[in-house]
Formats: sequence, C-alpha cells, structure tokens
Amino acid sequence: MSERALPLRGIAVFEAAARASSFQLAAEELDLTPSAVSHQIRLLEEILGVRLFDRVGRGVILTPDGAEYARSIRQSIRRLRAATSDIRARGKKGDTLEVVRIEMPPSLAQCWLLPRLADLMTKLPSVDIRINAQGGHLQGDRLPFRQLADAPADVQIVYGDRDIWEDRASLLFSEDFAPYCGAAFLAQNALDAPDDLLRHALISTSQNYISWDEWLTQQGLDAGESAISKVQLDPSHLAIEAAVTGVGVILESSVLVEAELSAGALVAPFPQLGRPGLSYWMYAPSAERARPAVETVIGWLKEMAAASALRATRSADGAGGAPTNC
Repeated sequence: MSERALPLRGIAVFEAAARASSFQLAAEELDLTPSAVSHQIRLLEEILGVRLFDRVGRGVILTPDGAEYARSIRQSIRRLRAATSDIRARGKKGDTLEVVRIEMPPSLAQCWLLPRLADLMTKLPSVDIRINAQGGHLQGDRLPFRQLADAPADVQIVYGDRDIWEDRASLLFSEDFAPYCGAAFLAQNALDAPDDLLRHALISTSQNYISWDEWLTQQGLDAGESAISKVQLDPSHLAIEAAVTGVGVILESSVLVEAELSAGALVAPFPQLGRPGLSYWMYAPSAERARPAVETVIGWLKEMAAASALRATRSADGAGGAPTNC
C-alpha cells in the first residue's frame, strides 16, 4: 500500500465491527452482508500485516494489535465527525464561522490564558477560538517553524531564549523566578532569610528554567549541607496549586503565578531575590497574510501581555524598586 492510498472502506468496516464486537451487527449497521464485512476485514488485515480479530465461537474479539488500532481509529473518526458537524452547522446558518487556532505551552494556557479567555470570547463572539495546549513540538529549544501554507495554527506562543526567537517573533513578556508560598503558610512560618527555606518543603517542576539548587547556590547556600524536604510536581500549575494549599514553597515563573499573586493566594517572601528566566514569544506561522480575526486575536494577546507587564512593574515599584515577580 502506498502512503497516499488509505483503505478507507476497510477502515470504516473495521471500526463498526470493533465497536459492535460482531461482524453481523456491523453488517446490519453498514447495510452489508456478513460475508462482505468479513471480506473487508480480511483485506485490511492483509494490507496491515497483522491479525485484527480472533474468531471466538460465532463472535469475534479484538487482538491486542486490533485493540490498539481501534483506539487510534476512534480518535480520528471523532475528529472527522466534529469537523463534519462544524461544516454542516455553517451550511445551515448560511454564513461562515471564522476559526482561529492558538497553540501555546500547557502551563501558560492554564495559568495565564484561561483566566482571560472569557474576555476574548466576548470581544469575538462570532469567532471559533481553538486552543491547543498539548505541548509536544512547542518547546523553546527547538528551531522556529518555517512559514507554511498549511501551518498547524494561526497563532503560536512559544517559550524560549531570546537568541532563538528575537528575529522571528514578537516578545510577549519575560519572566523572573523567585520563591512563593501561601499567605497562611508565611503567617505560620518565619521566612526572614533565604536559609530559612531549608527547613521547609521545596516544591519544584522538572521543566523549570532555574532549579532550587541553582537558586540556593546564588544565595550562597549549599543545598547539600542539610537534608532538605523536596517534592517535584508536573506540570507547573499543579505545583502552584500545591504551594497555594500550603504544601511548601515553590520556585516558579512570575508569569505563571500572576493570578495567585493578584488574588493574595501566593506571596513572595523574598521579592528582591528574583532571577531572570526565559520569555514567551508570539508569531503567526502561516505563509499567508493574517486574516482580520487572527490580527484581532494577536492584538488582544499583546494587550493582555502589556497589562501583565505593567502590573509587574507596579509591584516592583511598590517593593522599593526590587525585581518582584507578579
């Protein structure tokens, strides 16, 4: 089978048979004969080179390969049905619903975008906003995408170093890393100097740009001198919630804890000891000129990022000019 030639008929028959665990029921659903279903399954098995079903009595059960293939097929069919439903809805309305696809890192979507999403939807009520925050290729250490006519998103926000992204993307905001803890935790535990942290649980996230060991070393502390209680939680929004609930102290990005700081759920015991991290960058990967709806979303994202940066500056001024993180 060539890469372009998909056995679509056989796949459709297989999906029905796998769902029903019966060639007879699949035949009735598809208006075929049981022998036609069996023939299509046999052809598909020959193409794939694996056995998809075991015959048990008068019925069938999926083999391990068949079960794995069925899971993948179901996911693809759900996407096809959703796409078909979208198109049908547009046809019934007699108009075109614009779709804007945004890709971004998972924790940024959870911690920064989600609290603002209702505002974006209010501003663009006729636009279908689709957020992909599954991670994967959205890594800061990869090279930028080349512009594509069939780009996977209309707007992409990436996390990475200035040397990689400065010439290809617009800067949204930069982060600092500093310790944060719950307000109640700080009220119950004296944190007068960085070495006081060594008596408490230190919460970390594996992908953070700065580790606790690095931050403690920068404060002149040797993390190896005492037994430190540590807990690693991934992704960042899970670690942030742990700090809010009093599990311990987190070393985290100022961008990701903005909402908790504004609400008073987290506080920075040492705001003057923030250390620079990386930055979030935005660009449109399509080779085509951005549509008006896409330009509106880009403008909104820039506006929200500027507001976040302004709040961080005001907080820093309130701390006597120290680089606080909120």
